[in-house]
Amino acid sequence: MSQVADARIEHHRAIAERAIPLAALLQVALLSLGWGGNSPALRYSLGALPPIGAAGVRFAIALALITLVVLWRRIPVRLVRADWPRLIGMGLLFMVQICLLNLGSAQTTAARQALLINSYPLFVPLLAHAFVPGERLRWQNCLGTGLAFLGVLVLFGEKALRSDGDPTGDLLVTASAVLLAVKAIYTSLLVRTYDPYVVLLVQMGVGVAGFFGLSLLSEPQLYRWTPLVTLSMLYQGIVVAGLCFMGWSALLKHYSPSRLSVGFFMTPVFGAGLSYFFLGERPTAGLALAGLAILAGLFVVNRR
Repeated sequence: MSQVADARIEHHRAIAERAIPLAALLQVALLSLGWGGNSPALRYSLGALPPIGAAGVRFAIALALITLVVLWRRIPVRLVRADWPRLIGMGLLFMVQICLLNLGSAQTTAARQALLINSYPLFVPLLAHAFVPGERLRWQNCLGTGLAFLGVLVLFGEKALRSDGDPTGDLLVTASAVLLAVKAIYTSLLVRTYDPYVVLLVQMGVGVAGFFGLSLLSEPQLYRWTPLVTLSMLYQGIVVAGLCFMGWSALLKHYSPSRLSVGFFMTPVFGAGLSYFFLGERPTAGLALAGLAILAGLFVVNRR
């Protein structure tokens, strides 16, 4: 038994130290662009759909896509009974994280949401150091994430200075970012035992059932469908919740979550730009300063 444990630790350590090749970095850039587009798409759809119900629709589309991929690739779905609590726990964590994101996004701008939700790499190195064998906390990570955290503080400070600045939406999105970091660590451990598509299948199955159940209990069922709302939900379901989640889970199987997650500091830049282009949200001085701080943190962490 000790030999198996030692071999597993060595496997985790090898993944933690593995360099990320250019092809994987390009994939991270594409995922960042896809997730950046989620902020304006989500903000637009929440003007017509209830937040939790919208999450159910979005991930039901993604669940259908992932099921088709599993069937097409003939991926065996063999789950060990002892692992059911871990897998269902992942689904519940996912459900809470997305509920906080949608509820918060309905109460803040798409550009602020893009910056705050993508602050989650701040927390990944700390969590990885504590829970993932072989992961070490380096001074570059601490300094870079500290700079980026200053950007988050700038956003909250800007909201606090406004007379009508209700921070509830920002706080909910930030809480969602913390849970997203926890989920990244949890996923990186699960996909080293199970195929990433199987983990996503269980996670989204639990989540979709929970979203629709909560929506029925707590939300007025007002769904105002228009062609643009439908297009927005298809983008969120197919591109973001489907293709981006599959790409992210596949990367976590082979590379360190703390190394990968820092690359997603590009996402808020894409999110702010696309929010301006599609929703006309002009960047404020605080948003620009926060973005610069986050980019500085990205440079420090990756300067090697």
